[in-house]
Amino acid sequence: MLKRVLVALALSTAAHAFADMQQAQEDFKKGNHEAAIKEFTALGNAGDMGAQLILGALYNKGGVIARDDQAAAMWFQKAAQQGNPEAQFQLGNLYEDSQLPQNYTQAAHWYEKAAQKGLAKAQVRLGHIYSRGLGITQNYNEAVLWYGKAALQNNAEAQYSLGLMYAFGKGLPKNDQLAIGWLTKAASQAYADAELLLGDIYLTGAGTHKRPVLAYALYDLAINHKTTILKDAIKKRDRVARELTPEQMEYSKQLIAEFKKPDNFSKALNRYLEKSDQMFRFFPKN
Repeated sequence: MLKRVLVALALSTAAHAFADMQQAQEDFKKGNHEAAIKEFTALGNAGDMGAQLILGALYNKGGVIARDDQAAAMWFQKAAQQGNPEAQFQLGNLYEDSQLPQNYTQAAHWYEKAAQKGLAKAQVRLGHIYSRGLGITQNYNEAVLWYGKAALQNNAEAQYSLGLMYAFGKGLPKNDQLAIGWLTKAASQAYADAELLLGDIYLTGAGTHKRPVLAYALYDLAINHKTTILKDAIKKRDRVARELTPEQMEYSKQLIAEFKKPDNFSKALNRYLEKSDQMFRFFPKN
């Protein structure tokens, strides 16, 4: 009998909490922010992880309420301590880059908790921390491990990071073909820095044949996708443009158009490489 009462009470409490969350979300959508935040706060103090995440995000972003990363950290920590990987990742982010005192050791601690649960973006950040030795001993083996886990989940930043390490032999033996492979994977997801580095590789012919037509197309994509090295990318694209014939330029523009079609990057690249008698193909034929 007691067991039945406890189950009924738990179900009733859960239903009430769900109704409160719905009300809070409705108030927020309607612009009744003050009421919504009070409701989220009550839920968060009662242990509701969803409300804790919302409050952490609101305080971190600012706008609706004044930005307060200390308050954001408090709410994210409440959810993180309940094992929520998104909260753990966000807490790591706050310790890495926010109004709080920078603490890479704490950032690594929380990233690792989220990474162990399979959160790809946490695995990437943890890879960066190990690769650069930020607050912990530099360890390329750990960096590669975490980049690899995220890359296998198709995380473009992780794929780019592995490609970068193979391209320059930093933390991994230099391997041009593996560099091209991982960079191509990232570029197929419109990761601008991967497109830029891939353009460099095809322009110089590092581990492959020189392909200036392809290099121009990749530089142009990197510029359009807002590479972090924008000025450098523009200079490189314009320099290649001066070396192309009108026919080559037209071909490159056609290639760019094909690359920009949804989910068409790998197919277009394969077709181009086949026409160019390129031996290495990272993507399978379709």
